Amino acid sequence: MSIVAYLPRRALSLAEEEAAAPPAFELTGRRKLSEAERTLAGQIFGEFRADPRHHEFVLGCINCGECTTGCPAARFYDFSPREMLQIALTGDATTLWDALQEKIWSCCQCYTCNMRCRFGNDIAGIISVMRELSVRHGVEATRKTLAPFGRSLTLLMTVGTQVSSDMIQPDFFRDWGPFATGSDKVWNVSADIMRKAIPSDVLQTTRSSWEVSVQTSLELFRIYEETGVLDMLRGLDPDLTEMLIDIIEERREEFSEARERFATELAGMKGTVATFSG
Repeated sequence: MSIVAYLPRRALSLAEEEAAAPPAFELTGRRKLSEAERTLAGQIFGEFRADPRHHEFVLGCINCGECTTGCPAARFYDFSPREMLQIALTGDATTLWDALQEKIWSCCQCYTCNMRCRFGNDIAGIISVMRELSVRHGVEATRKTLAPFGRSLTLLMTVGTQVSSDMIQPDFFRDWGPFATGSDKVWNVSADIMRKAIPSDVLQTTRSSWEVSVQTSLELFRIYEETGVLDMLRGLDPDLTEMLIDIIEERREEFSEARERFATELAGMKGTVATFSG
């Protein structure tokens, strides 16, 4: 038997698997694309390669594997930053479609791959582009993957974040970082105090999340509207989008009422304070 038979082989692309004998395709646990899926895959691939960020983020690859070696997600999932970069470099519509099903959501966006890349590729960035296209086109696998995160997304998009920078103080996080002891008893501080910056109840409801000003919320909403984020989200989860729009309208009404009250109170004042003159 030829020695070639013992050499490692690269994984077949989705197109190659479909063209191969049935067992070669079925062993991967995948299925053939429908005509609609194939059309959508081609459209997404065209937009992916035409995206200006593709030419900025994807520079080249010598297959050194440093990106995957340092990737935390690669240790636990069927995921490889190098594979994502190769798809961006030489892949086709079917290999990109395959990555959009699950693999792109294994990335934790830690950017370790970027720091290790000898060519200076922005691998995490190109994965973000893949995610954006998957959300924009409402890929069914993405819809299922992100479904459990609707509550967290609502909180993030309405108040911006759960933690502000001034809350991250050593007194609250003594068991984190290089001086971690692993026990709050050593410091004589209760776990509730040590986690004061992130109250557990915000994980269950948006009502008890940290308050932000109405102006800040409206600025966020303006960004979502003008950048098309709401339109992208509508294609993925219409119900969540409508709920966010309702929240936006409530905040706008709240701001409008507050402004009217302020104007009324200001008009009733006397002297230079009311006119801001003098």
